[in-house]
Amino acid sequence: MIEAPPAPKHSPRQAVRYAFRHRFEAACARAIFGLTRLSSTDRVSAFGGWLGRTIGPLTSAHRTGANNLAQALPEIDRRERDRILMDAWDNFGRTMMEYAVLSRLAKDTDRIAVDGHEALAALAAEGRPAVLFCAHLGNWEIIPQALARLAKPLTIVYRPANNPLVDGIIGEIRSPYTAGMAPKGSGGARQMLKALGNGEHLIMVVDQKINTGMEVPFFGRGAFTGDAVARFAMRFDCPIFPVRTERLGEGRFKITVEEPWRFPAGGSDDDVHAALLRINRRLEDWIRARPGQWLWMHNRWPA
Repeated sequence: MIEAPPAPKHSPRQAVRYAFRHRFEAACARAIFGLTRLSSTDRVSAFGGWLGRTIGPLTSAHRTGANNLAQALPEIDRRERDRILMDAWDNFGRTMMEYAVLSRLAKDTDRIAVDGHEALAALAAEGRPAVLFCAHLGNWEIIPQALARLAKPLTIVYRPANNPLVDGIIGEIRSPYTAGMAPKGSGGARQMLKALGNGEHLIMVVDQKINTGMEVPFFGRGAFTGDAVARFAMRFDCPIFPVRTERLGEGRFKITVEEPWRFPAGGSDDDVHAALLRINRRLEDWIRARPGQWLWMHNRWPA
């Protein structure tokens, strides 16, 4: 059992309040996941979609999503943007509830189609490293499951949940099909370097807001973009694989492992910037193709 650590920046009373909230949230998560596991995969997914569509529009994140859509896709009319945002809430709700049945999804190979994994599998067989990137599209959590079966388990680079108890639950769900989980930060960076040095495969979700990195255009607006995905690949002279997920229907998905990219070994800052620009443009292509499956509610372009 993972205990919630006290937050030193809070007063003792605040620390008690946060600890209680963390335990309550974790207990609710375990109860909900436990109950939903008793239902079919399709019903779990549908319930999550209903929750997303019902609760999401009531939150401040809905306004963030509407603003992001208006600025990123101004050519689309208001009615269509509203529909896209509701689809995004549906997809997000489904993805969150599908955590409860991820192990079931992994065993049901008919639900997950994978294209283009052969080059990655060849690298895995040779014990050579690779870096993969993806976005918050479809259900991004199924990528490590599918590729663990077809190539090798991945080391996941992730941002820990604000609630350490909930983060522990997510870790328990992921652990059977991952080689490791590297939190963003200096400690995680050492873990990533060690993994690549041992010939492991690393996957990063690269469409989130960060406060460091390089400012690179994304849908025509400057967005700080993490440079580790490019710098690690250049340091180890290994390929970068774009990996795209799509939700095809009730609990069914397609993963496409695209042709690997190569960048100069030990590249300069200009090389890193060029790589990140190419990555952001590829993300834009994916999102434009399936706009209702991206996490528009994330504050990717803070003021």
